[in-house]
Amino acid sequence: MHSDLLLDAVRAEAAYRAEELRKAGRSAWAARARRAVRHVRAARSTVDVPAQERREASRATAGAGETAR
Repeated sequence: MHSDLLLDAVRAEAAYRAEELRKAGRSAWAARARRAVRHVRAARSTVDVPAQERREASRATAGAGETAR
């Protein structure tokens, strides 16, 4: 009777560990797949943006050259 309980416990532990290993394998595979998809999407969605040109100030700010009297 004691050996039956021990055998059941060992089988339960083995099943638990096997399931955890399967989950870990699936999550590792899914992570690699997500990384690959992100890389493909990033490469496909790049857009050429023209360089921004610096604009000169078109008007002087009010009172910038005057001194307070």
